[in-house]
Formats: sequence, structure tokens, C-alpha cells
Amino acid sequence: MRPAAHCAQTLVERAGHDPRIWVLDGDLADSYGADRFASTHPERFLMAGIAEQSMVSTAAGMAACGLRPWVFSFAAFLCFRAYDQIRVGLAQTGMPVTLVGSHSGGCGGPNGKSHQALNDIAVMASLPNLDIWAPGSDADTRFVVDEVMKTNRPAYIRYPREPWGELPGEPAECRWIGQRHRFALVSCGLFTHVADDAAERLRALDIDAGVIHLTRLAPFPTAAFDALLNGVDGIWIVDDHTRFGGLADLLRSNGYAIREPVFSWPANWSGDVGSTAELLRRYHLSGADIAGRIAADLGRGT
Repeated sequence: MRPAAHCAQTLVERAGHDPRIWVLDGDLADSYGADRFASTHPERFLMAGIAEQSMVSTAAGMAACGLRPWVFSFAAFLCFRAYDQIRVGLAQTGMPVTLVGSHSGGCGGPNGKSHQALNDIAVMASLPNLDIWAPGSDADTRFVVDEVMKTNRPAYIRYPREPWGELPGEPAECRWIGQRHRFALVSCGLFTHVADDAAERLRALDIDAGVIHLTRLAPFPTAAFDALLNGVDGIWIVDDHTRFGGLADLLRSNGYAIREPVFSWPANWSGDVGSTAELLRRYHLSGADIAGRIAADLGRGT
């Protein structure tokens, strides 16, 4: 099941008790599971067609009337084609519309460059008054949906195309995956699983490394993140995004020191076709690649 499908399924359940919840879709419902909502709550599902700008504006109008619309599309289409409508209709007005961007990041499988969103965090984080979330598991999704519905603000939830497994621990805005360690690989979304693989390989080399998973990116959970860094001697970023405007810049803008290298998609890269495993190996972002580079930088051979 695609990760965004878990968001749609959670909305199916929540909508049974909250009549304000609607889902709008940009003609891709069967690609990420929004058709689940259409089947269960057809009276609150709007197929907007391939018209992302109109879809976001429609959702803003619905929110102004007291509804809580959730807008689904591929992140590449939603964040970029409808950027001005998001800027004016949501960020400037504060209308509580939730944008669900599927197929974000660089692991787009066979879809190719036009369907990959490599800099969506940079684009969305440049807007005021917009909450940004990047869940990394199904449990995270349920947590995020409930957190979004507690507020009266616009939000963007970022999902990859690639299915994922669960992550240990209770969902939170940010948390260690497992125990606290001396070194931290900081990540979000799908790449938290990549970072966890790298950290496990580092521990096998007697390097005390673990993963801090960020579920909320904006507003940045500074107090909670500070508490996680107690005793940490170094932070590396593992990011399913281009470096510019990604997690490294986000942390630096909040005053945190980041170690080099930053593990992210190349700055001059516009996307590629291939399985997730192939792409990670091709661009030196596999768990083995990351662990090897960090071990070498710490003077520990693999």
C-alpha cells in the first residue's frame, strides 16, 4: 500500500465522526488510495480533475464555509502548479486546508522526472503560516492526521511513492528511533528508514550512532528537538530532497550545527528512473554508502 493511502484510510475513519472532512482529488485517486474515501463517503469526495489550481481555490472556499477539506495529488503537481493559490488562498488567509502530496522526493520508480518533487520542502517552507509534516510510518500518519485536525491552520503532508515499514516507538513531532546515541542521523519520511539502516551498520562498526526522526518540519519543534540532542556530539542529515532548502538548511536556520557531508539528492540533479534500491545506490545514498562515508570521516574503516 502506498503511504498516502494510509492517510486516506485514516480520513475514512475520522470522517465517520466528523462531517466537516472532505477529500478533493486531482484525478489520481487510484495512485495513492484516495479512492478509498470516494467509495466510503462519496457525498464528501470531489474529483476536481487535472486542475490543481482550481482544486486548491475550491478547497479554500470550502474551508471559509467551515469545512475541513483535504486536497490530494502528486507533490510535483500540487506544490508547483498550484503554488500561487496555496500562497494567496491558504498561507495568506490561514484557511485550514490540508494538502497531501504523494510521490515526493527522488524515489519515483518508473514515473520519471516530471513526477518527482525534489524541492517541495524548500518551496512550501518559504510560505508563512503553513504547517509541514513528513511522516515516516503508518502510525505517524494517524498521529499527524489527529494533530492537523486539532488546529485551524493550513498544512502540507509529504509522502513518498515507496511503501514503508513501521518505525519503533510512539509517534511524536520528533523522536529517537530506539535509544539515544552519541551521534545522530537526522531524517524524515522515507529516508528515516534509510538512515536507520545506516545507523545499524555504524553500530556494527562500534560507532555509537542512531536516528532522530522529524515528523513535523514547520513550525520547527525546537524545544522537543533540543531535548533530544542532550549528549549528542554530531549531527548528519539524511534527506530525500535536494540540499538547497532541505533539512540541512532547515536545521541551520534554527541554529543547529550540521556535520558534512549532507546526504541528499545532488543539487544539479533533475530526477531519474529506477527502483528505489537502484537510485539509492546510483547516487550514493544507500545505508551502506552513508555508513561508509561517516565511518571514514570518523577515521573508522569499514
